[in-house]
Amino acid sequence: MDAHELYSFLRDPQLLELIELNKISNNIFDIVKLGENQNSSMLAWCMNPNEGHAQGDALIRDFLESAYAASEGCTYDNKKFFAEWTPGRIRTTSFGAAFVTRELSIKVDDGTANGRLDLFLVDPQNKILIAIENKVKASLNSAQLEKYVVAVRSQLYSRKIFSDYHLAFIVLDKDLESYTEEQLDALGKRWTLMDYQWLELSANRARHNLTRGNQAAQMLAAYCQSVTNWEDPARKEISEIMADLVISHPAVIECLRKLSGTAMDRWVSSTLEGHEGELTLFLAQHKVVCQKLISIKGVSSLLPKLKKAMPLLSVDCIEEGGYWFSIKPPSAQGIEREDHWAIYVDMYRLNKISTTTAQKFNVKLVWVKGAFDPSTCSEAELRNYFESEFKGLKKRATSDKRRLMLAEHVTPTEAIAVAAETIGRLEQGLKEYLKAP
Repeated sequence: MDAHELYSFLRDPQLLELIELNKISNNIFDIVKLGENQNSSMLAWCMNPNEGHAQGDALIRDFLESAYAASEGCTYDNKKFFAEWTPGRIRTTSFGAAFVTRELSIKVDDGTANGRLDLFLVDPQNKILIAIENKVKASLNSAQLEKYVVAVRSQLYSRKIFSDYHLAFIVLDKDLESYTEEQLDALGKRWTLMDYQWLELSANRARHNLTRGNQAAQMLAAYCQSVTNWEDPARKEISEIMADLVISHPAVIECLRKLSGTAMDRWVSSTLEGHEGELTLFLAQHKVVCQKLISIKGVSSLLPKLKKAMPLLSVDCIEEGGYWFSIKPPSAQGIEREDHWAIYVDMYRLNKISTTTAQKFNVKLVWVKGAFDPSTCSEAELRNYFESEFKGLKKRATSDKRRLMLAEHVTPTEAIAVAAETIGRLEQGLKEYLKAP
């Protein structure tokens, strides 16, 4: 980085705009990062209809409807549960009597060891008992899950008071997207597996409450926003500005990355000299802004490479977040509902195993059943048509969203190559299908 590059960065109007926008951030979760226990406590608060988030029992409905969609193929208790609790019944039932308990103690390994389940959702009015295991930055273990099933059934469900309750077992894992098909299959069919994306519905609802002047929804909206891919318009504007700055000033961002590793107790007399010294002071004075720019560098810097690999893609066919890209074939726009994405490729960084020098990505094909426009095509016919190209696409056909792993733990260059090749196959297949008589 030379002095001209630094001063160009510091004079960039978008940098000044970014600094001002960050001053008005009202999301406490931008500052406080939650661990597994804290996330479970927040979820318990969100799902309690009697708390002050102004949502009542709406989050329980969101949770149950998403669990229903994710429960295809489940056996035993979950199969029975969702045969009774269909989306129609969920949407038209009041869950005002429900409550959530935290970390209920149970005995595992034939009573020789202690265990704790993260959450229990209990509704004495509707006779519902749901065991919820919440994972954050920890891997699921099939043996552990089976121990919990045995313990819950023997120590809780066997009690006479719960004998006529509907019982279900649900796992929440923020990083469920990173699991391969083999890993998911190894976990069995007894538990319903979900990520945190069901909270997007709650975030949108909370934002509508805020626009109507109901400030009670602020905390809930902020939490949902922090654990999902959902972005409100203000945060999306910040993300877009940061992406532009990273692409426009790569040398400065790289220098920021290097300087951020030098703590103040390691400064020497020459640390603040020259233009790097000026950037060091800027980093110290605007640490939050600089850390955000550094953190998104890995994904945003790939955008030019992505566009180079797929030059025919319009801006409408690419969406990006802090650690992911979604790309759809141009012809998909002719078969999907307005403001929906029906077929696309997800390319996302695996934060658990990525480092600043070696990023790792997974690439998945995503098929959203409800996003197809039935007036332009038959979703079922199109799924059958693409089954020969993408083996396994027909599995879980009743689920609204099907994710098919294309590549895992690959470098950014490899991920872009897989995404480009897949988009090419999808585009060719769509053109052939749409012109067929």
